[in-house]
Amino acid sequence: MGGRRGIAAALLTVAALAGCTDVSTDPAIPLSLQFDSLPALAVVVGDTMRGDSLTPARIPVRAFDGNGGAVSDSLLRVLGIDPSSVQSFRLIPGFRIVGLREAAAVRIVAQAGALQSQTQTFAVVPPPTGIVRSTTVNDSIIYDRPDTSLRFADVGVNVIRQVPDSAAITLNGLRVRFAVDSFSRTILDSVRLVGTGTGRPTRSAVVSGGAATVRLKAYARQGATGTGVVRLLVSHVTRGAPSAGSPVTLSVRLLPFGSSTGR
Repeated sequence: MGGRRGIAAALLTVAALAGCTDVSTDPAIPLSLQFDSLPALAVVVGDTMRGDSLTPARIPVRAFDGNGGAVSDSLLRVLGIDPSSVQSFRLIPGFRIVGLREAAAVRIVAQAGALQSQTQTFAVVPPPTGIVRSTTVNDSIIYDRPDTSLRFADVGVNVIRQVPDSAAITLNGLRVRFAVDSFSRTILDSVRLVGTGTGRPTRSAVVSGGAATVRLKAYARQGATGTGVVRLLVSHVTRGAPSAGSPVTLSVRLLPFGSSTGR
């Protein structure tokens, strides 16, 4: 899921346990609570927060008893911590968040028995009017150079909202999905997509700072020559349907060093 914020909340334990060896093993008594990073940092009004596969995603809340077993979901709660937050979302079965009205910062906590997590924050944004190629897209890779700044390319898209007589705004916090559509197999052995911050393989990215961006890594065949292309498809889903312009096709050229168009 995204990777920019890491773990949002650590395990919480009952303070009294620090000096007590008589730990309850009752499966109905939560002794620790874990609330990991949200699957996205925004949700569209009238839609469910979506995760890596662009399907409605569960909020990652879990509680554990004294034996380390998972406590029943019926004992877990997710709450807004101020009136604006309470009115901006609702929780549906499966611990999924639905956006109710626009809000720049919805603050929530998880609770289990006497335990409460740290606060997490997300936005509720208006429906997008489109998904477009980002200005952060690199349009070429010099596939036969060892320098990573030439061998790799950062590619991205913007999820936008534009209404008549207004400039387009980027809807930060939404998640988009990247997929390799095709690549020139006479030049490359393989292609990999990784997070720009983590370097770990990924299939999606959250729109942040105006763009959802991943890093394209191309692995050339030994002795490869000529030019080629890698094509990616980038998608976003709103209320169960592809957003306008989705999927966006991103093309990255494969060029040998010293060619008429290579560096």
